[in-house]
Amino acid sequence: MAFRLLFLLGLLTVLVAVVVDTMIRAGIFEHVYNHQPGNCKEYEMQGSEDMVLLPNDQVLISSGFYTWEFENLVPKPEPNIFMFDLKAPSAGPQKLVIEGSFLEETPDFTPHGLSHWIDGDGVVYLYVINHRREGDTVECFLYNSESLSLKHRSTITDESLYNLNDIVVVGLDELYATNDHFFVSPVLKLLETFARLPWGCVMYYNANRKEAKIAASSLSFPNGIAKSNSGKFIYVNNLLKGEIIAYTRNQDDTLAAVQSLTLQPANDNVFVSPVNDHLWVAVMPKPIKISRHYVDRSIPIA
Repeated sequence: MAFRLLFLLGLLTVLVAVVVDTMIRAGIFEHVYNHQPGNCKEYEMQGSEDMVLLPNDQVLISSGFYTWEFENLVPKPEPNIFMFDLKAPSAGPQKLVIEGSFLEETPDFTPHGLSHWIDGDGVVYLYVINHRREGDTVECFLYNSESLSLKHRSTITDESLYNLNDIVVVGLDELYATNDHFFVSPVLKLLETFARLPWGCVMYYNANRKEAKIAASSLSFPNGIAKSNSGKFIYVNNLLKGEIIAYTRNQDDTLAAVQSLTLQPANDNVFVSPVNDHLWVAVMPKPIKISRHYVDRSIPIA
């Protein structure tokens, strides 16, 4: 009887510890003080999730992020890619025209993570994670900065690219991508998140060689990914552990961790300064608000 009582008491203690730790990580007890480094202006773009900075100071921004699990709760926002010109900020974000029949043929276009590649002739290839109903793909567009338009070039699809969050392109049709969960089922993904299981991974994909492989594993909700200006380092936000990990590329294109830096839980995208390689990391201090924000976009995440 005494052993059973001690066992139940120990189990209860563990459960309470897990619940309290989850509440702390969810930011329930956090109080956020918003600090602005200067004059800030807010633009409405309905679910912008990622952006890339081009050498001409144009910023391409994804808009229309949507989670199909919430289909019966909130309407799907209009999917768009915007351009914001840092040299002419007063113009605000301008919607890019997607030429051709791509939007008609892909009515479930749901842009998420972005990355780009510029070839020797200056042609800009924009890669966009697309959460289609039937599964994730990466769409490649040709960007015209003069006409502010995109022309669909190709679709990358592979069974290993199934829970995509962010991508970083390291060559033409060659990329690293984060699979933020192992499970596809919404319920199992939720359990995986709350249990903080390290079952996410970084995938390497080369369309030219038709090659896909796990580049890094044992990650808890790997999220934003970026590369250093030299391409020597790959940076990955390990969201549930609140850390950013620096990797180097092996000869076989797998990744070797060389350093990690603890930030706080729910670190999202990462941007590498083209000037000095400094990292700018987006962090959500109150992750508990994310689900509420998905349902009502007027509720801020912080």
